[in-house]
Amino acid sequence: MSSYKTAQVAAIIGIHPNTVRFYEKMELLPEIPRTKSGYRIFSDRHLTQLRFLRTAFRAEIISDGLRHEVFEIVKIAAVNDIARAYQATLQYLDHLREEKERAEEAIRITSDIIDKKDVAGKVCIYKGRSIVAQILGITTDVLRDWERNGLIEVPRDANGYKVFTENEIARLKIIRTLRNAHYSMMAILRMLNRLDQGEQNIREVIDTPYEGEDIISAADRYLTALNLAEMDAQEMLRMLSAM
Repeated sequence: MSSYKTAQVAAIIGIHPNTVRFYEKMELLPEIPRTKSGYRIFSDRHLTQLRFLRTAFRAEIISDGLRHEVFEIVKIAAVNDIARAYQATLQYLDHLREEKERAEEAIRITSDIIDKKDVAGKVCIYKGRSIVAQILGITTDVLRDWERNGLIEVPRDANGYKVFTENEIARLKIIRTLRNAHYSMMAILRMLNRLDQGEQNIREVIDTPYEGEDIISAADRYLTALNLAEMDAQEMLRMLSAM
């Protein structure tokens, strides 16, 4: 079995030696034996794990929840529980596809609003934040934060309960997708304001190319990232099968 020093491993993978040490500190690599002098001794298994984690972390724009899943998969593989890592990757792949469906839904909703279609009605379908947060897969604190930052205004009924109609649910789905794509509150507010003002304004280029883009472009960018992440996940499955 071949053995390697830290600098050799770093050169083979194309990263800095300090990055290798960081991965070790984060428990993303199998245990690394040392010489009597304290030098790390890497094997081909470590190289395989490094290639695996570099593939796993390649996706740039995915939600924090998905990124956490990837982190846990790499840690599981690091302790050689390959079967569990494989199952966790399958689950991660399912979650990526679910997130893609949500992003595509946000694009459809936005397109319908731009095209002046009757996307949603004013009929009350939910009362209170808890059930709405559960449906959207977020916490009530996140929902309150979106309200505080002016992303959405939710009316109340005569008894003071928050009333969520189909209009509010549609808007919240758009916000969820943009937040998962790591857009700032201010950027989302600008995009939503442009959506509210109509097609001509929403498609107009404003301040900066990234934070000033329209909702459809933003969701498209996120979809592209999710598609790339899905390809990486499939590659992860192939790599795990070969371990």
